[in-house]
Amino acid sequence: MASVVVNEYILQEIDRIYSGKDLDKPVKVRGNIRQRKLLYHLNDARLHLLQERAKVTKQLEYASVTVAGILHDLKTPMALIAGYAECAQDGVGDKDYLQLIRDTVDKLQSIVDSVSVPKPFAARDDVDVKEFVSGRPYFYAEFNRYREMVEERGAKYVIGRLPGITQWFCRNSATVGMYVNKKLIDRVVQNIITNNLRYTPRGGIIRIIFSKGRQYFYIKITDTGSGIKSGDLPFIFDRGFRSDTGGSGNKGLGLYMAKDIIVRHGGEISVKSKEGKGTAFTIKLPIVPIVK
Repeated sequence: MASVVVNEYILQEIDRIYSGKDLDKPVKVRGNIRQRKLLYHLNDARLHLLQERAKVTKQLEYASVTVAGILHDLKTPMALIAGYAECAQDGVGDKDYLQLIRDTVDKLQSIVDSVSVPKPFAARDDVDVKEFVSGRPYFYAEFNRYREMVEERGAKYVIGRLPGITQWFCRNSATVGMYVNKKLIDRVVQNIITNNLRYTPRGGIIRIIFSKGRQYFYIKITDTGSGIKSGDLPFIFDRGFRSDTGGSGNKGLGLYMAKDIIVRHGGEISVKSKEGKGTAFTIKLPIVPIVK
């Protein structure tokens, strides 16, 4: 009689797991040796389903954040285009606003192109598709492309001198650089510069400082803006967080995405700030030697 009860129990457990209900509840192992062996396997199947569900949930969550992050990234070039068009219409300044608009449209297109038709649970943003870059030309050009945007807002933009490549430490060669996904790094730079600019008044300064260590290349972005409250600093990179004085904009997605991208490049990003005295973001990326 007990065997019948156990058999019914096994059928109930199979039905529960097959339907996906109450997967957090473990399978209680009981009965004779064969029945217990079957129930152990059934519990393993339950654990596997839990793991797969967690993966799917994480991928769907990241897809949602990615879309929101791309919408966030589109705001800056859209605002620039509107500003350039207004200046051209009013005849303000002597810049080639048509060319600036074209360049900004190309940037918009680059952001749009980064959103490919997703394969089922594909790798996030093709982060593994990286190119080798030499620090001096790449990072100077990457930050310099935002000079127009910063100066149009009335802030001073200072990009420090980069260390010469031939002076960098390398065990087997004097030439070093790093592997990066250029589209993703550009999103990081845009989000950081936009954040600094948002809280830097006209006449303020945004400064980029480069330095090197034995294993990492360091980029420090400072501003003379309003700063971030000390109580907000531990949460500034959290998803959805927005500081009253120095938040990342758009519900905190900008800095959240920036940190995610840098971490996925094997690096780190940190922030220091004082209210009324400005903010400093520091990015470090691993140096990769070229062996000749």
